[in-house]
Amino acid sequence: SGINAEYGSSGINAEYGDIQVLYIFNRLLPQSSMMMFDRIVKSPPGIAAEFGFSVGHILNDLCSSCWFTYLIIYLTDVKKESKNFAGILMLIGQFADGLATPLVGILIDKINCGYGRRKTWHAIGTICVAMSFGFIFNQCIGCETATTTVHRAYYGSFIVLFQFGWASTQISHLSLIPVIAGSPEKIIFLNSVRSGLTFVCGITVYLIMWLLLHFSASTDMDHLGPADAGSFANLSYIVISIGACFSFVFHFLVREPREGEKGAATVMEEEGRHLVSGGQKHTRRITDWFKIKKFYMVAVMYMFTRITVNVPQVYLPLYLTESLKLPKESIAYYPLMMLVCSVAGSFMCRYLVNCIGKTATYCSGAILVIASAFWFQFQTVTLHYTTYGATILIGCGGSIMLIMSLSMTADLIGVHSDTGAFVYGAMSFLDKISNGLTIAAIQNFHPEQCNSVSCASAAYYRYIMFLVPGGAAVCGAVSTLIILAGAYKCISRTSSHPTLNFGYRSMVEREVISNPTSYDSNDGDKI
Repeated sequence: SGINAEYGSSGINAEYGDIQVLYIFNRLLPQSSMMMFDRIVKSPPGIAAEFGFSVGHILNDLCSSCWFTYLIIYLTDVKKESKNFAGILMLIGQFADGLATPLVGILIDKINCGYGRRKTWHAIGTICVAMSFGFIFNQCIGCETATTTVHRAYYGSFIVLFQFGWASTQISHLSLIPVIAGSPEKIIFLNSVRSGLTFVCGITVYLIMWLLLHFSASTDMDHLGPADAGSFANLSYIVISIGACFSFVFHFLVREPREGEKGAATVMEEEGRHLVSGGQKHTRRITDWFKIKKFYMVAVMYMFTRITVNVPQVYLPLYLTESLKLPKESIAYYPLMMLVCSVAGSFMCRYLVNCIGKTATYCSGAILVIASAFWFQFQTVTLHYTTYGATILIGCGGSIMLIMSLSMTADLIGVHSDTGAFVYGAMSFLDKISNGLTIAAIQNFHPEQCNSVSCASAAYYRYIMFLVPGGAAVCGAVSTLIILAGAYKCISRTSSHPTLNFGYRSMVEREVISNPTSYDSNDGDKI
């Protein structure tokens, strides 16, 4: 359920911490204790409230698909802005998102009003997104004779407002899960429905774009140009209209409990910590994380994973239109194929983990991405239809890598969920900044535009789709292997312990190999 989640101080336990505690309960708590727990928590929300919550993030999901897939190609091919200008705007957006995520989390925890602290910030975020997103995919009003600086300030201001609203909506929506859920099963259910609708929103955006380009008033049906500006503007209007309607449904149907009312996750976390620690509180200060080598290794692995997933999403449309000379409708149905395959890859993860462990599963996803990178590099224009194969590989491989990286991050935190928000916030910040800098660098080094048949930009996007996801996948796989090598230190300590029998040592070996980040070599204990 964490494929498309970003993390803030309020929302982090909603999506990951509580699932971790639920796992502890299912593994360690006897059935009688679970029956007692069911009597403690509040009654579950009704069907109407569940539906209202599920659709509360649709506006964000729709806008996110448009942002990553179409911003660069819209600015460069439709608005004819410079490559460097498009990279700077993407970088501004990523920096704003990275800074807004922890800031909004703090504000949600500190500021409250009678409407409910989470629903209040959800409403603020919805208004900011609805007011700003349409201006990003539209002509600059009154900028016909303006300088480049004015253009950047115009679009940059709306991008910052959009990212602040996006973070406000997402974190407030995530943090409602443990508050309104009436049982541990409802927590998983709400997360699952929320992630399922993220997939539906991606399909919706690509289908709408496909229809808009197919029935476009442009006379050129093969190449994107200024005549297609109306299609992108209409896409933004449709996305805002659909998302705003569902946000209204969310606020109408969902009731946020008053302060002092405990939801299911609050009870689970308190009881789970007591159970795991034997009555002793596990605490780890934020500064303690900077002294742990594994914290940096997991952060690097997560950063490369996000680059592997996000950069192909941005440059696949440009690769299709510039390198393979495909018709402009291809920027809708190829990303659609990649999205469907990413969902298929997510279903494969549980089976692969049970068979070969997390590290090997992550590396298998990286192998698929590397194979797709070579495919993109050597794909010919005449056999362009075989590009579906590369799209399938990178969709499945990227999804497997991302899910495993999120799982390894959760293992790293373990029972130290009191500072888990900081860990996820640090990972998220590093992800956004690294992706922004990568895209800005790609745009900055783009070759000059040309009019010849063998334009340099065609070869350039081939190299990008080969070097960036392929290289990032290699670095991510190496990072996981380094983490695994560090986990073997725990095996050597356990094997030399005189009081442990052979059967227990074998069990520890299997667990470390399958779950290397769940062992803390600094504490010497299994989390």
